[in-house]
Amino acid sequence: MSGPARGPEVRFTQAAEALPGGRRTLTMYDPCGRPVGSLVFRLCHPCRSGYIDSVSVATHWQGRGLGRHALHAALAPAEGYTWTTSRQSAEGRRFFAAMEDETETAFPPGGTRCPHMADR
Repeated sequence: MSGPARGPEVRFTQAAEALPGGRRTLTMYDPCGRPVGSLVFRLCHPCRSGYIDSVSVATHWQGRGLGRHALHAALAPAEGYTWTTSRQSAEGRRFFAAMEDETETAFPPGGTRCPHMADR
């Protein structure tokens, strides 16, 4: 991936529910182990769809490519899937517009989730 470097100081971990369409959380930690951001998303392999619940990066960590890196990590196991997002803030619309251009993947806001993604 090209673009701003995330730097060696940030560590990423991922936790996932073991269900089709289950919630996955990719968390970003600073060098002291404090969380500085997260990407919450869902993947449904049977339906070939993805849904972004939320993406957030602490203000003082923004602009370093962390959200971008996290989104690429979410997309990696889901090539060719259809994606939607929750409603987007103005900042979110700018982020997803840039990511649409970079990844050639649409991220329409307010989309519906497949039946496997229903909250349990």
